[in-house]
Amino acid sequence: MFRKEFIVLGMLALAVLSLVVGGNFWVVHVIRNDASMIAVDTLPGLVDASAAMAIAQANWVRSLSLLGGRSAAERAAIMQQVRTNSTESLWQEYGERIRTSEDARAYAALMEAQKDYLKLREEFFSTVEAARTAEANALMAQKLSPAYDRYLTCSQKLFEYNARVGRERAAKVIRVSRIAPFVVGLLAVIVFAFGMLIGLRGTLSGLYLASRFPKR
Repeated sequence: MFRKEFIVLGMLALAVLSLVVGGNFWVVHVIRNDASMIAVDTLPGLVDASAAMAIAQANWVRSLSLLGGRSAAERAAIMQQVRTNSTESLWQEYGERIRTSEDARAYAALMEAQKDYLKLREEFFSTVEAARTAEANALMAQKLSPAYDRYLTCSQKLFEYNARVGRERAAKVIRVSRIAPFVVGLLAVIVFAFGMLIGLRGTLSGLYLASRFPKR
């Protein structure tokens, strides 16, 4: 009988220990995982998207300036500046951190929009270099401007996606951090109560044995 009780108490102790370890592991894992994702994924995504949009907008303003009365040397310098001031490395870094299908779809749409925009921009530059002013104006209004709008819209969607995911992850970390003390406290109470139970059980068993087998 004593051996059976010992086995039962041992199993209960193991179960309580597993509960305590599992509960603490869950709290630490959730906080660490989401906090880490904010640092290595969400914030860099926001930085890359916002920086790429700033560069694209600056390049757009420079491209528009080519329609004004500028010399050939000035136009060539502006076009070289636009080509050099590229967003390629930023979007490449962004693509390397994609982790969800939603993000991947938005990124693929961006890449397609960017490809179309850059192709039309080079076509626009060629017409400017050839001093075909009327054709350059028409190309800007009919094709290049709408392509840029699509590209900018896709960029904004990626920025907004990261902002939303960041808010969700931060809210989860805060929520778990708030309940963590209660979880740890509850587990501590369970461990204490289980220890009391075992101690009480041992004391009662000792008293019972003492009453059954008094010293002579």
